[in-house]
Amino acid sequence: MQKKSRKRNKIKGFTLIELLIVIAIIGILASIILVNLNGARLRARDAEREENIDQIYLALEEYYSTYGCLPVTSHSTCPGASGYLESNTGGWDYSSQGGFLTFLATSGITSEVPVDPVNNMTGDGTSGEYAFRYYCYPAGLSMNPGLHLGYWSEATGSEVIKNVGPNGWTNTDFTCK
Repeated sequence: MQKKSRKRNKIKGFTLIELLIVIAIIGILASIILVNLNGARLRARDAEREENIDQIYLALEEYYSTYGCLPVTSHSTCPGASGYLESNTGGWDYSSQGGFLTFLATSGITSEVPVDPVNNMTGDGTSGEYAFRYYCYPAGLSMNPGLHLGYWSEATGSEVIKNVGPNGWTNTDFTCK
């Protein structure tokens, strides 16, 4: 009698361990991609902020060349700023708290003032909250008179001040009334 050779039926495929390793590698790659995408989103919003703050700054320069001053946020005596009373937390005008730089629209300088892409700030410099901020310090009431226009960068977590002067806080080229 002849022995029958038994052939094992081998099913070709992946073992459980091989599948788990592939899934783990895919998971690691996906998390790396998501982290990089999040950083790109932060940088994109910061780029939009920089573009918007440039537009606001140009509008403020035009206002200044027309009226010879920029308005303070409360009780302004600067011509063309009648009715401008936008002081919020700390006397600042924040884009997230409504009515941002309304004097630019009411004077006809611009039809619309851009706001921060996130625009969620509820307080003065609260971490994780973003808005454009404006304040014009009048001479005699501040050691650093002039325009303070800025925003918080999501990428760096710090404030960016537009065209700051030598004092590091305000642009002294502007008179505030």
